[in-house]
Amino acid sequence: MFQAYERTLARIIENQGEILSKLKVIKDKVGRIENRLNDLEQKMDNSFDITNDKAFKENTIKGAAKALIEKAIYPENSQIKSEPEKYVQENYAEYFEKFTLKDWNVYYVNNIHGPLLQKIRSLQSTLMNKIKETLFSVYGNLIELINNKAKPNEVLMWKKSTKTNECYQKLFKELEENSDERYMTRILNKIWQDGKAPSKKIAYAIAICQTMLNPKNKIIMMSDHIVKKLIAINLVSIY
Repeated sequence: MFQAYERTLARIIENQGEILSKLKVIKDKVGRIENRLNDLEQKMDNSFDITNDKAFKENTIKGAAKALIEKAIYPENSQIKSEPEKYVQENYAEYFEKFTLKDWNVYYVNNIHGPLLQKIRSLQSTLMNKIKETLFSVYGNLIELINNKAKPNEVLMWKKSTKTNECYQKLFKELEENSDERYMTRILNKIWQDGKAPSKKIAYAIAICQTMLNPKNKIIMMSDHIVKKLIAINLVSIY
């Protein structure tokens, strides 16, 4: 009986040894597989070039342009250069760390600068059109509509019209007698209903309305030089 137990125990020990040996082989294989997966992931990370990613480029341009317009209608060159970098640092930090200063400057010049200027101009145009539309909406029947593509002689006639001149004179006057609201105030309130427009945007909106209605300005297309000059004057009044 005792010998039978010994043989059984010996077989069990032998089987356990085989099992442990097989488990070790499996463990080694799993370890090698894990190492290969880690190597593969590392290679994929290294081979992925964020500069070729379309979404990265579009998001950077869109995000930087929006931030710039919030700060200034006509941002300085230094702002235009720094804002995309700031956006990437905040939203793609893990990729921005891989850029050298030289690489980033080259990428910015070749991929960001031109499209960013176009996007800024597009946002400026969108805001300008909104201001013009609101101006006509507030004045209503007091002013004749005019198309942005109107011929020079049509623009000149519109500028010289009695209605246009009266609207220009009323721009900072009360809507009604003893009213606290002026035409320009109504325009601003309709554009920014939350009342949270920054001073520079308010100055810009006033400048657009002044340029649009001023009979001395023979065109309805906005000159950046004239608008910038009026913004500076308006900002002094606002502050």
